Amino acid sequence: MAQVKVDTSEETVTQAQEVCSICLAQLSRYTCPRCNVRYCSVACYRHERHLQCSESFYRDSVITELQQMKGNGEERRHVMETLMRMQEGDEDDDQNEDHVASLEERLDGLDLDKDLDQVWQCLTLSEQQQFNQLVQSGHVGHLFSLYSPWWETFTPVTDMTEKPSPPLKPSVLSDLPPLSSLVKDAKVSPSVHYNVLNALYAYAYTVRLYNGDHLELAMQASQAVLDISGALSSNTVFCATRDALRVAVTTVQQRKDLFMSLESSVSVMRDVAHLLCHTTSHLCQVPEALSDLHQLLARAKAASKAEGKKSDAQDSVKQLHRVAKKVFFFVVWSSEHVEDLLSLSDVVLLEYETSLKELQSYLETEQTVKAFRKTSKGCRHAAPQTLVEQLN
Repeated sequence: MAQVKVDTSEETVTQAQEVCSICLAQLSRYTCPRCNVRYCSVACYRHERHLQCSESFYRDSVITELQQMKGNGEERRHVMETLMRMQEGDEDDDQNEDHVASLEERLDGLDLDKDLDQVWQCLTLSEQQQFNQLVQSGHVGHLFSLYSPWWETFTPVTDMTEKPSPPLKPSVLSDLPPLSSLVKDAKVSPSVHYNVLNALYAYAYTVRLYNGDHLELAMQASQAVLDISGALSSNTVFCATRDALRVAVTTVQQRKDLFMSLESSVSVMRDVAHLLCHTTSHLCQVPEALSDLHQLLARAKAASKAEGKKSDAQDSVKQLHRVAKKVFFFVVWSSEHVEDLLSLSDVVLLEYETSLKELQSYLETEQTVKAFRKTSKGCRHAAPQTLVEQLN
């Protein structure tokens, strides 16, 4: 969201002494990011003389927020339902105004996922102001339900209560050949299960990063997987559970385009353990996860082909094809080594708990250091006395 510019540099000291262009009484402190008019306070920024510009600023800010939200279509509809409730709450205030069609009538025919600008234009001034307040206060985030991936969902068949539909569990690729037909006389590397862990971390992290919409954003999501998993993108061979997971964690923490939080990067280890052995059903879900990853790569490959004969697109197709073959091998291998994967669950869970304790210790130390620095800044040492002062 665009931020109001505050002048603090030496070059702007002279400008800071200018009188507010709105009230013409106080010294100006801020500059409007849209029209560059100088003003002294929020009250002047929202004054009727500046109303058209400030409303446009808030409108664009809200639209930007909506476009950046990773919620799905159902969640955006939830937002619109909230707006409708806001309208119902304003019916008494609107009695003295001209008749306004219902929000449902005004939004009829609009695509709530795409026509965000038109949706905003359909709102009354009162509705826009209320929605602005939701965005500015941060309460708009409460309109979106916390995403829960498919591997966390376990709904008994007897549960017939009406609840939001959980994400569908992916299907394992059909007509899988026997592993022996893929390796022939060669022996499978004993490190394959560690490479599978590395790929599973990249998959689980990406699914969470895109809130389950990874298949709809196949090219971006597949690139995220390749950026995270060295086992898939660069043929890195891992020889221990710790290395396979921690290298992936370090990767996402160092990438601004992938990083969500320190806690989330570590918690995905728990997702990997969950895929290895579901805590409720005790079933291994690795073949399903890798099959979903294979489908993601196939979609990204098809999208790259559609871009034509560009050299970058051709290179991308070749890379995706190579990685998809490796993931296919992982699917076949995991389907025949379920017991081995189930036994890895406790090892991964232990690694997660160890990493979580290390993170908590790090955060506590960081807070202590910050508190010490803050205290140190507040302490003022007494000025050294002169010789005359000491003698007196």
